[in-house]
Amino acid sequence: MTKKTLANLMMLIGSMIWGAAFVAQSVGAEYIGAFTFGSIRFFLGTLVLLPMIWFTRKKRVEPDPIPLRKYITSGFICGVALFLGATLQQFGIMHTTVGKSGFVSALYVVLVPIFAFVIYRRRIHKQVVFAILLSIVGVYLLCVNENFSVNLGDVLNFVGAIFWAIQILCIEKFSQGLNGLKFAVCEFMTCSILSGIFMVTIERPTSAAISAALLPLLYAGLLSVGVGFTAQIVCLQYTDPVIASLIMSLESVFSVVFGFLLLHEVLTLRQGFGCILVFGAVILAQLQPKGAHRAAEE
Repeated sequence: MTKKTLANLMMLIGSMIWGAAFVAQSVGAEYIGAFTFGSIRFFLGTLVLLPMIWFTRKKRVEPDPIPLRKYITSGFICGVALFLGATLQQFGIMHTTVGKSGFVSALYVVLVPIFAFVIYRRRIHKQVVFAILLSIVGVYLLCVNENFSVNLGDVLNFVGAIFWAIQILCIEKFSQGLNGLKFAVCEFMTCSILSGIFMVTIERPTSAAISAALLPLLYAGLLSVGVGFTAQIVCLQYTDPVIASLIMSLESVFSVVFGFLLLHEVLTLRQGFGCILVFGAVILAQLQPKGAHRAAEE
């Protein structure tokens, strides 16, 4: 098995982990609030990365020339966006199904080129324009019922997807040249601390509630944040970024699969067709011609 094939297989496993994480978030929401879940989840994810930083540091010949304050500043900026996206998603999943949450959250892939156009004046390829229109129809079928009402959870997940897209653009701008693991620790700790502030001031969870949500927290923190993110970093060194992003987008499909298998959630025919359209839009948005992702300053 070649390194590229192994990397693609690992990313497929990572997308399965992320898809099942929506189930963990849904189950965890039955016991603790969104801020508590987020604070503990990203703290656990940080703990996974710390030994990896120490290990890679031992192997590095030359010390990292970038000062710590650069990591803290960049990690804080991106961590704020991560905090908003993750928190809104966690609040949203309290009011909607796992499958719908996965697909609505995946819209960040379509939103990124829109924001890149608004902020950086990057040209939007015609395939992305079609993907945007396709996603609008898909979200309508997925989230708007026959009475033309929208579920609160779907709205929160969509707003969360906006911040996921902002987070990606922030990472692109502020993480250039930084050590990926050290940057991730600063970003995750920012998210954990911000969530923790609201946890102790608003939610004030009991130890019994946290204990009841321990398994979902361990899964979402150690596997989804720690292992999933680490696999993403490692595998991108050996496989094509476009192929990798396509494999990662399967997390939305796995969220439906695991929602059905573990929580017995079933989508209607209308919602299922909406999922297909959203997934098609996500795929189409990533299948741009070579060079289309680069900035096209006007």
